[in-house]
Order: sequence, then structure tokens, then C-alpha cells
Amino acid sequence: MAHTDIPVCPPADAIMAPLTQIQPVLNWAAMAFMGEAADGQADDSERSVFASTTPPFAFVYDGEPSASFLATWDRTTRQSDEEGHWEYEARWTDPATRLTVTATARAFKAYPAVEWVLHLENGGTADTPILADIRAADLTLQTGDPRTPVVLHRLHGDSCGDRSFLPYETALGCQQSIDMAPARGRPSQETAFPFFNLEFGTAGVITAIGWSGQWSASYARNEDGSTRFSAGQQRTHLRLHPGERIRTPRVLVMAWQGDRQEAHNRFRRLLLFHYVPQLHGRPLQLPFVLQTFDRYWLAKDLNWASESMQVQAVEAAHGLGCDTYWLDAAWFVGGFPNGVGNWFTKPKEFPRGLGPVSERAHQLGMRFVVWFEPCRVAPGTQIADEHPEFVFGGAQGGLFKLNDPAARRWLTDLLSTRISEYGIDVYREDFNIDPLAFWTANDTPDRVGMTEIGFVEGHYAMWDELRARHPGLWIDNCASGGRRIDLETCMRSAPLWRSDTSCWAGHPEWNQMQSMAVSQYLPLHTACGWEPERYIIRSSATGGSLVQFAYLDPGFPFDRAREVIAEAKQNAKYWYGDYYPLTPATTTLEQFVAYQLHRADLDEGLVLAFRRPQCATIAASTQLRAIDAAAEYELEYIDDEGTKTVRTVAGAVLQTDGLELRLPARGQSLLVRYRICSRT
Repeated sequence: MAHTDIPVCPPADAIMAPLTQIQPVLNWAAMAFMGEAADGQADDSERSVFASTTPPFAFVYDGEPSASFLATWDRTTRQSDEEGHWEYEARWTDPATRLTVTATARAFKAYPAVEWVLHLENGGTADTPILADIRAADLTLQTGDPRTPVVLHRLHGDSCGDRSFLPYETALGCQQSIDMAPARGRPSQETAFPFFNLEFGTAGVITAIGWSGQWSASYARNEDGSTRFSAGQQRTHLRLHPGERIRTPRVLVMAWQGDRQEAHNRFRRLLLFHYVPQLHGRPLQLPFVLQTFDRYWLAKDLNWASESMQVQAVEAAHGLGCDTYWLDAAWFVGGFPNGVGNWFTKPKEFPRGLGPVSERAHQLGMRFVVWFEPCRVAPGTQIADEHPEFVFGGAQGGLFKLNDPAARRWLTDLLSTRISEYGIDVYREDFNIDPLAFWTANDTPDRVGMTEIGFVEGHYAMWDELRARHPGLWIDNCASGGRRIDLETCMRSAPLWRSDTSCWAGHPEWNQMQSMAVSQYLPLHTACGWEPERYIIRSSATGGSLVQFAYLDPGFPFDRAREVIAEAKQNAKYWYGDYYPLTPATTTLEQFVAYQLHRADLDEGLVLAFRRPQCATIAASTQLRAIDAAAEYELEYIDDEGTKTVRTVAGAVLQTDGLELRLPARGQSLLVRYRICSRT
């Protein structure tokens, strides 16, 4: 896929919300943050789903809720008309203690969406009273008739199993509530995923939380049918020292009306064009990668983790048609996991560092990915021995203190040096440690939450500094797979390894489900396929593709491997468009599964169908989305053997009869690409 195949802006089509849906949200944002209608936004003709026009956050200060006193504090506001959004800044300052709360918000002009984050700063000369229960979001939603339950659509967090990102929904009746939080400090781990959609009737609100730590959120349905939404860092009970400043989680809400799946596609577009990292004016082009750490790193007889074998692997990747080579956790002294904290190469295996490996990749026009895990420190490593003061756990190892500015600067400098000398194009950061216990153990009773805040802020600062020092560098976000996916990490990185279920073969159906579920919210993510078979690679490939092919095995089918990678490359551009599930996203082996990807700007797309190993259904007819009844479509069917069949079908027929997907054998897949060939 050429970089120019990636769109630069969303198409102006029916997926985009009309002004009648956007204007009420703009009005609400102006009132909520500015206290009055902002310039150019005064229009009371439409009512927003956001019921209250008071500031949409809350906290307790010296035992009193902010709603009882915030209006009495000194207030200043600023607004600016930016490209694509209105920006608002509102500051409230306590005349007595000089605590300042600053809300910075963006209200989008083309989406019914608002995002905000709070900063709290002690401008006084003494410690503040206790700040507690700081909720970055606290607002009431107009959710309809109290007799009709609302439905919360969400995903399970990553647990490295068949439930990773599995969709589920919960009905919420009057005087009922739903509470959610991730497990043990990583934001998308096991029990929660920080993207969700509250549906009420033919409307709803999609929400994303940006906090790479222990967030929490709740929905509480009131007796009158409205619903209170609250979200923030799970535990805060702290004083701020003079001059000290902290931030809250970032909150993004997008209201919608009409078709829920169109709303999800609108949200995907919002993230694709306003949040994910950009290169050359376009969203990141996800890679096509050979990465065989899990397959070969324990095969000691191969000496795979060595300069000569890694150069050979780069050449194999190029021969397969990959555009990127990935060296995972096999290059540093002590190996994985005992060597984390030794961020220098094994002297015998890599006597010249990793430079020769990256040099060969660059000679072949490929990018180079290298794995690090800087926030976990094993005992006996360089960091533990030489800088125990930088580690929660000291010389015995533990969590690196990103909350310590001196420690963070030291680590940032080290990583920056390695990126330069190793010729790294994609910095891969893993995080195989649960941080919450370290954070809470370091807090004092009057500083609960401060260690977590410092660590999370330090993490963002480190990533931002690395990207600033190395223009063009991008970051692969990993945390035992996909356990650190949230809005803030998605603004700085892409989850190339969305779950550690990619660490072994044999579960393509899990990959199918994960692609279907995660794509409801995130436009960029990838997984790994282990065998050069279309069923397997079609199950794992997205806008990019990772493979752990046995390229060293005698008789390995290189031709077939090149074919499946080439097909994934041809399909990749469609992942930068709209996504439509045509069947439920499950992992059951009895199911017939299908989904559609559509590029509205190109008037073309694809359908992927899978007849799972225990599925009795031979064929299914499914209604495609975004089809023009007045057009003729060329349909290209490609089976698991690569056999192609081309048909021309009227759009009106596709709309009335649907698309038949026929798979004569179990464990087969079918790819259907479609494009408009004429219009009547």
C-alpha cells in the first residue's frame, strides 16, 4: 500500500453529522466551559443531550463538593477559533488558598464531540487543603423515558485469552448504576476498556478516556430517566504543595443520533484525522512486518539472536514483501525477562550493536522496529545496580520511577541515544508489570494518587520528548499485549501488538473477533499471523500485518507467503475507511463471520467472510452498507487458494437481495472486493 492510499481528511458524506446535531454540542461546550455562549455559537434552537451547562467536572475540596463553591471563585476565560475546532480555556481560582483549576477543551466543528482535560495548580504559599474524588467528567445526560432502559456497549479488556476485547452490553434501568475500572493500573487490562457507547433509543454518547493508569467511570440512571456520567482517576485524596501542578484524565464525548454503526464510523474518523499520530500529513501507515521472536528466540542451536542471523532475517523479510523488520526482546544482555534494565546489546552476539541490522534494513528500503521495556527493572541489571534510586524496589528491581523528573530525564536520554545509534524507526515499548501496587505503596495518606499522576505525566513527557528529538519516529504501544490502550496512548502511538494472544498460533477466530470489536473504536491496530494461509492471515491482518513465519524451515513455502502478504497489502487501504460488522463478533467455532470495510472516498471496499471450523452454515446472504442503488459494481471473489472470480452486479440487486457469501468447506475464508464500475 502506498502512503498516498491513506486519506488526508474524511469524506463529506452522510456518515458525517449534520449541523443540526453539531450545533447543540457546540452550544453546550461554550456554556459549560465559558459560562456563556461563545462568539458565533449562540443558538438555542436545539437542545443538547448534555443536560447541564455547569462545568462538566467535580471534586471535593476541604470536605466540600465543588458544585457548592466553584461559582464563587475568580474566573477567567479564553476562546480561540482554530482549524477544525473551537478551543476554550477556563480558569477558576480560590481567593483564599490560590488553588487554580484550569479546564482546556476542544469542541469540534465537523463532529458533535467535545474533549477536555483539567489541570490543578497550587499558586499559594502553603499546602492546599485536601483535594479528593477529582472527577474529570461529571455531567448529566438526557437519556429519555425512564421506563426504557439505556444500553451500555463496551469491550472486555485484554486478558490474553478468548475474552480479550470481547464485546458485551449491559441494560441500565432507573436507579441502577454501572461502575467500571481496569485491573491493577493498566488502562485496558482485563476488566475494562476505556472506549464505550451509551445508547438510548435512537441516540447515544460514545466516550473515550485518556489516562494510562487506574481510571474509573460510572453511569447512574436517575428516577426521571436522565443518567449521570462520572469518570476520572480512581483514587485521589491529596494536598498540593506550593507551585505544584497536576492533571486529570482526558475525556472525549461524542453525541450521536440515528444509526449506531454510522456513529461508530464517525468516531473512527474523528480519531483517525484528529488524534492518531500523523506522518507526512496523513495518519500512520501501519507496517507489514516479519517478527519471529516467539518462534525462534529459545532455539539456541540457531543462534538466531545474533548479528548475522538478524541480517539474514531482514533479507528474508524483504524477500517476503515486508516493508519492516522487527527485532523483539532478544538483543540485550540477560535476555527476556531477566535482563530488562540492561539496555545494551549482547557483546558476543552483537559486537557492533544493532547498527548493522538497521543498516541492512534501510538499504532495502525497510523500517526497523526494536523492543524495549524501560519501565520494568530486573534485579542484577545495570539500572538496578547503578541507579537503585530510580526504581520502586531499588536494587531488588521493580517499577522505574517515571514520576521522578531526574530519573525520567536519565531514561529519556538513554533511550534517545539507543534510537540514534541503533537506527530505530519504530520504538516498541512494552510494559509487562502491574504498576498500581507500586504507586499506592509510595503514597502517603495525604497524597493518595500523586505517585500515579507523576508516573503517567512522566510517561507522556518521555514519549513526547522522544518524538520531538527524532522527527519521523513513531511508537508501538504494548503492555503484555493490549493492556495500555487509551485515548492518550493512541494520540502518541499505535498498538501493533494488540494482545499477547499473538504470541502463539492456533486461534485465528480470536483474531477475527478482536479485529471486529476493536475496530468499532480504533482505526489503527494490528495482530500476528503464524502460517502463510489465507484463512489465518485474513484473520489477523488489518491496515498492516505481522507474521511469525517459519522462514528458516526447509521447504518453507516462500511463494505462498509472498502471496498472502501481497493480498494483505492490497486490502490495507480499506482499514482507513469505515467498518461495518455483518455478523456478531464472537469466538465461537460454530459461527459464520463476516464484516465489511468501505472507503467512501473511493466508492469501493471489501467483505471478509469466515466459515469457522465447526460451522454448519455453507452460505449466508448479507446486506452490505454504503451501496449505491444507481451504480453497477464489479465484485472480485478470492477464495483460500487465491482463485479469482469476477462478477458485475447492480447496486439495486445488492440492496434487495444482499451479497451471497458461499464457503463450501469448514475452516475457509472468502474475500470479496467491490468497486463501482458505472453509474446509471
